[in-house]
Order: sequence, then structure tokens, then C-alpha cells
Amino acid sequence: MVWIMEWLSRLERAARHLPSLRSIGLTLVALIVLFVIVRTLLGARERADETNQRLRRRGANTQENPWEVADQLTSQGQFEDAAHALYRGVLLTISRTERIRLDPSRTSGDYARELRRRNASSVTMFRAFTRRFESAVYGHERCTADVLIELRSLAEPFRPRARAA
Repeated sequence: MVWIMEWLSRLERAARHLPSLRSIGLTLVALIVLFVIVRTLLGARERADETNQRLRRRGANTQENPWEVADQLTSQGQFEDAAHALYRGVLLTISRTERIRLDPSRTSGDYARELRRRNASSVTMFRAFTRRFESAVYGHERCTADVLIELRSLAEPFRPRARAA
């Protein structure tokens, strides 16, 4: 008990030379408000960066030709974005040729099951492309120029051909 009382008296003597509790409280409130403002600004910047990144991943949700977008992104060295554009192009071709409805919530496995149910001839080519795409984009390896060349060759059967006049 004596030891605790000595520490409390030392604490009291040290507190006499500190500013008032009111100024300490106001300082703490100001620091909390400053923290909230900085956190809000950082969150807004992060959301803006995500929006810019989504806009850079062109060809994913736009009306642009995904095959041309993939070519452009490849020439710029953005291989993962080019792979996404190729995937979008394959899906658009499948939706036109096999009359499959595209839905952002569906996976490549969902599309493959639907193609299998319809006995589509493109199901094996589609599965080969999606397996390689998923391992390149979502797997442990990076999407490089060599991987993109392989993806292009697997996507080639789905690339629309120009019609003769």
C-alpha cells in the first residue's frame, strides 16, 4: 500500500507541471478529428485508384472490340489486362455462336457446363483456354508475354473472321 501511495504522490507532483486536463482533452479530440479526416482522404484516393485501374482494364465491360484491345494492351506490355480482354472476346464469341447469355456472376465453369449440356463442339477448346487463362491470371505464375502467346493461340478458334462481301 505504501508503495502505491508513493507512486500516486509522484504522479500528482508530475501532473502539477502539465497543462490543464481541458487542454489535454481538446488536443486529443483534435488528433482524433485529424485522424478521421486523413483516413477519409486516403480512402477516397484508394477508391479513385481502383476506379482508374478498372478504366485501364479496357475491353472488360466496354463496347470496344476485345480482340483489338488485347492487341493494344499487349503492345503496351500490359499482359494481364490483355489476357482479360482475350477472355472477354472468347466469351462474346461463345455467346454469339452458342447463344449463351453472359452474366458477370457466372464463372468459366458455369459456361463450360452449359456448353457441355448443349453438346457444343467448342467445349473442349473453351475449357483448354479457360484453364490456361485461370492459371496465368489467378494462379501462382505471372502473366508474361510467353503466356499471352499461348493464350492467343488457344483463343484463335474463337476469334471472329471477316466475312467476304
